[in-house]
Amino acid sequence: MHFDIDIAAIGYPAVRNAFNETLQLCVEKLSRADLKLAEEILGLTALDEDSPGEAEMLVDTALYSRKGALGARAGKRRAIDRIAPKLPLQRDPLKSAIAARLPAAIFSVFAVERAHGQGTVLARDLLDDGRAIHVMDQALAAQAATYGEILIAGRFVDLGPWHIGFGIVLPLRKSESLAIRLALSDGGHIETARGTLHELIYPAHLHGGDLVMTALEPVITALALAIDTDMLDMADLASGLGGLLPGKSAPKRKRKAVSP
Repeated sequence: MHFDIDIAAIGYPAVRNAFNETLQLCVEKLSRADLKLAEEILGLTALDEDSPGEAEMLVDTALYSRKGALGARAGKRRAIDRIAPKLPLQRDPLKSAIAARLPAAIFSVFAVERAHGQGTVLARDLLDDGRAIHVMDQALAAQAATYGEILIAGRFVDLGPWHIGFGIVLPLRKSESLAIRLALSDGGHIETARGTLHELIYPAHLHGGDLVMTALEPVITALALAIDTDMLDMADLASGLGGLLPGKSAPKRKRKAVSP
């Protein structure tokens, strides 16, 4: 059954409450196999209730990850694809509309530029050519008003008048944001590239890993291959990269002599 509802007219507090309840219904439908997959992806042996955000990352991973090795996941359904359409919400048009949109939620890297009024912020999806979205999030709006532009990673769902988050918003350093963008800039489909992004960021956050090095490892491997197969000029590469090393400066170009 299809319902036409006015999300903006209902208002954020009621929509947020309905969103949380609908998401919880999805979580309750997760199987033990779904949770085990998430535990393996995140490297968790037991849930630490005292670790901030760990439970939320676990269920988010269980809902939005696909089974199998990275190269063999195409076409496999996620738990959210199986669960959301089957929730018994026919008599609740708001929750039914939310459930229909949950599978299309995106996890990405965003630059939150500024507060946009009434608890919303203007954010740009840095993995989608800077596409602007309006996010309804009072905490982010307060941070943006205080600190200016901030970089974050998180999952958001488009509800029409604005996007809302899943409650897990992780701050990123500029270097982390750039490393992720470089790692995903291989020309592949944006949705495919972002489909496993939470599997890169969550474990680094939970275990104190170096997100920059983890993200850039495939890039470094590709660079090494290009060097070994003579696809890159060694002299130019050494000169360019050498200038980035601590205590080094890029070689200055010699000026041509000017005749008197």
